[in-house]
Amino acid sequence: MLKIVTATFFCIASAMNCQAQKTDTDSFRLKLSGISEPLQKFNLIRTELEHSNNTSNDVDSSLCIQLLTIAQHLKSDSLLAISYNWIGAYFAFSKGDNISGLEYFFKGIPLAEKAKDKRRVSSLYFDISIVYADLKNYKSEYDYTIKGGENLPDQSSPLYNFMLIQYQNNLCGYYLDINNADSALHYARLGMETSAKIGIGLYDMASICFTGAAFALANDTANADSAFTKALNILPNVKLSSLRTLFYDSYIKYLIQCSRLEQAKAMCHQFIDLGNTSGSNAIRLKAVVHMQQLFDALHQTDSAYYYSRQESKINAAIFSEGNINRLQALSFRERLRNIEEMEEQTAYKNQMKEYILAVGLSFFIVIGIFLYRNNRQKHHANILLLEQKQKVEETLSELKSTQDQLIQSEKMASLGELTAGIAHEIQNPLNFVNNFSEVNKELLAEMNEEITKGNWEEVKAIAKDITGNEEKINHHGKRADAIVKGMLQHSRTSSGAKEPTDINALCDEYVRLSYHGLRAKDKSFNAKFETSFDNSIAKINVMPQEIGRVILNLINNAFFAVNEKAKNAKQNAGSYEPAVTVSTKKENGKVMISVADNGNGIPENIINKIFQPFFTTKPTGQGTGLGLSLSYDIITKGHGGTLKVETKEGDGTKFIIILPV
Repeated sequence: MLKIVTATFFCIASAMNCQAQKTDTDSFRLKLSGISEPLQKFNLIRTELEHSNNTSNDVDSSLCIQLLTIAQHLKSDSLLAISYNWIGAYFAFSKGDNISGLEYFFKGIPLAEKAKDKRRVSSLYFDISIVYADLKNYKSEYDYTIKGGENLPDQSSPLYNFMLIQYQNNLCGYYLDINNADSALHYARLGMETSAKIGIGLYDMASICFTGAAFALANDTANADSAFTKALNILPNVKLSSLRTLFYDSYIKYLIQCSRLEQAKAMCHQFIDLGNTSGSNAIRLKAVVHMQQLFDALHQTDSAYYYSRQESKINAAIFSEGNINRLQALSFRERLRNIEEMEEQTAYKNQMKEYILAVGLSFFIVIGIFLYRNNRQKHHANILLLEQKQKVEETLSELKSTQDQLIQSEKMASLGELTAGIAHEIQNPLNFVNNFSEVNKELLAEMNEEITKGNWEEVKAIAKDITGNEEKINHHGKRADAIVKGMLQHSRTSSGAKEPTDINALCDEYVRLSYHGLRAKDKSFNAKFETSFDNSIAKINVMPQEIGRVILNLINNAFFAVNEKAKNAKQNAGSYEPAVTVSTKKENGKVMISVADNGNGIPENIINKIFQPFFTTKPTGQGTGLGLSLSYDIITKGHGGTLKVETKEGDGTKFIIILPV
């Protein structure tokens, strides 16, 4: 939710040095050229980086390369760790390339650990947790924050409070991400207390924003307003785009939550300007998401849809397939590093045992040689096992990537199948609107004539007819609006949040859209469909996009089954009337949704395979085999419900969704 500036080691050194050098580029380069001692040159470059980062949030990549070159020349693990920290910050926080940033942060950790530099280890782990928060991997965000907290410098160190406030702010951000208001408030207050001890404006801004966001999450409007007012007052003095992002991200969300939409709109425009100025995809993404949420709240569908499209484009750039693969490879290399460390420790212990045996038990030389050979064979076997394990994990990674692509294809295919049905559905209300508008035009002309004649009774009658027609126009206009909103909701990525949903309306919408969509694709297709809804069912909390996909998939499958049976009956000159029935029922505190058809049914020998991924009975090219598998996961894992099937070969199939109320 809230991505902070790379606070730890960037700002700490500046604070500890009391005053960073405020030289322009020419004077810096002149001073640098006059220094020959590598360590002094390294410290001067780092000071310049700290100054530029604190004033403009812009990390100079050429200076980072110079740091790395000097550190490699000096062969210093501590300096190499600092260099990798800066390079990682350049990618993750200046350029928005989270994956490259993680790569260099992870490179720095073993070097800092080897140098026993706890401050650097803590700094790297905190920066990693910030990147994972931006990637919405909240488990990793928490894990690496805790690792950073476990490596804080001793309390006697002058750096302790600087690292402690980073730890407190990261934990507050994590609990905000998972909507835990109590814990967020706890760490926000701790952050403010530590900030007061440090007395640096940078930390004041971050802690105030976290405090405001925590009070907003707890619905404490008075305290939230107070915190954000403080932040507004110091905002003009804040130059770091990451801190400004932190403020806009938390404050805009709060304004929309409080329905203060005009203020939110003004803040959103400032946020978008910041994203354009900084050139950061990450900042632009946050800004357009807030814009889309704002126009949703304002019920301005066209604008909301425009920013939804912008969100998709930026997401595609950030979360490209290449980045995902690099992230998976990075995680594997980190695990492999831990394994290699354990192997080195084991090999060292075995070697010591062999020396002791060789010195103390020389008369058992033959047994010693045998044990040595046996150990070598085991080591060789372990290497082979590790190579096989690597191949298996790489294969699994490729399969996971392929599966993700197929799942996305399945979702987009369902949207494509809806298009023709939506076009048919929306045409009906538009025809009504056009027709009644024409009638009202004629009635108004007639009314003018009657007014001229002074026939007021007839005028009243015509006015009544016009009023009735206007109500019908309004009704059908809302109907068209609902269809468009439904289409947008179906195409939009699910937020994962449940909301009150009219299940009957959802089923009725999708059965008609599915039918008309199939009719548009195949003019020869025809089937009878019926609905039977239990009107006692109130709105229930579900994820409407996900449940809609399940219902659409089951209805499409039912229509496909009866259409196939109808084709066979036609070829065999048989009599058959294809029919699909969609019904709902509330029973024993649960809601049941049934989709039944009178098709050919499912053969007994494959009934246990239908929910397996990639299993399909459709002809090649007509199905991915993921529809029922995805539907099963959405119902059972996403909603804690049940998806079961009742079938009899030759007589038809019924799928039953059971959802807890």
